[in-house]
Amino acid sequence: MRPPGDPEVAVREQFDDAQRRNSEAAYRLFAERHPGHALAREAERRAERLRQDGPH
Repeated sequence: MRPPGDPEVAVREQFDDAQRRNSEAAYRLFAERHPGHALAREAERRAERLRQDGPH
């Protein structure tokens, strides 16, 4: 049986996925799933920046 994975690594991988998607929705979903995490605050900032920039 494998030992459980490092939860911090899992969170980081999910943030990396949000970065690859680079969409407001992906960042907001990450922030909702990980409230209080430092990366959630960064995800909220990025989502807001994308919202303000609007479609290109």
